[in-house]
Amino acid sequence: MFGGWGPHLGHLVRASRPDGSGTDLYWVDDLCSQQVPGDCDVLHNRRIGIFRREPSGWRKLATLPLPPGVQQNTATLADGDMLRTYGIQVGAEPRVVECAYSLRTGRGSCTTLPVTIGPSANYVGAARSPTGARLVHWTHVMDGGGGSFSYIVHSGNGWSGPRTGGIGGYNDCAYVHVAFEVGSSRLTLFGQVVSGTAPNWSYGTLVGQADLATATPVQWANRLRSPEGDAIISTNDLLIDDVTGDAHLLARTARGAAVYFVRPRPEQPGQPWSGPLFVEPASFRARLLATPQELLLVYGPDAGGLQVRAMPRAALRPGQPVPWASLPPRPLPLPSGFGRVLGIYPVSTVYQSVPTPALELAVVGSARQNEVVFIGPRG
Repeated sequence: MFGGWGPHLGHLVRASRPDGSGTDLYWVDDLCSQQVPGDCDVLHNRRIGIFRREPSGWRKLATLPLPPGVQQNTATLADGDMLRTYGIQVGAEPRVVECAYSLRTGRGSCTTLPVTIGPSANYVGAARSPTGARLVHWTHVMDGGGGSFSYIVHSGNGWSGPRTGGIGGYNDCAYVHVAFEVGSSRLTLFGQVVSGTAPNWSYGTLVGQADLATATPVQWANRLRSPEGDAIISTNDLLIDDVTGDAHLLARTARGAAVYFVRPRPEQPGQPWSGPLFVEPASFRARLLATPQELLLVYGPDAGGLQVRAMPRAALRPGQPVPWASLPPRPLPLPSGFGRVLGIYPVSTVYQSVPTPALELAVVGSARQNEVVFIGPRG
């Protein structure tokens, strides 16, 4: 529909083939027709489209109609031989909508979950833990303060929750990235928070901790120090390395820079974050990717184009930050006239059950926001 509005969402996912012969890459996202007047309406999301990458290109496998009341932005997970997509259905009794598509049978449908989520729910997100638990989260928006954050968990025996808690008096906590700690039921979350009343809002971020083994809500705190002369106002990404256990975080500043922080593998909840260690100026979007060979920083400079810095996984040392400044950037080619990068959607194990084999991502630009460009290996 209009890309870049949900930069925290999973749309590009890799899943195992039902016959066990390998994996395939899928794109699952909101779908509308630019040729039908009124069809592309962010307040009325009518369907999702499911596409698979094949040697000849991308092939549409299915279109699943959404129940009335779902707004733009859905979150997709690859869960075994199922693709599961989540959205928020607004109205008198808001609900979470789940669309399930079977890779084995080629059939799918959408339904509402039997979970009461409360009023003013928005900014859906979803993640999958290394143990296979599915997490769906959202925020309750209260202009002027008093918002909250909720999540539900499916660990194989139905949905539990919502687990709802405060967010320090802020209006809402949105664009939340999730990462799971290695060998633990704990997770870390990174979200953008809003204060004030419309249209005079101000922005900041909170880092949260939660534990899937308990029924307690997320515990949020302001744990990041802004770079000198600037202010942290939003999220870019969060990744916990599955080898070292260290957490790597990318924030966005008021001046549009991407800022890197690291937290050594925590021996206890609340382990402190570093100060700002690397600043990539004038980069509206930036994401972290982990392949078996490299840890990658991908970002879209305001001047145009897309760039990547790569750190060999073999060179990572536990407790040590990635020296991004010493790693030379290399360009990732984009079509002519692509415009400013508005959204970067990488393949990531936080959205799927299989490893990420290589750099694979989808990008949306400002020139044609209703189109998405795939970047990855040929073949």
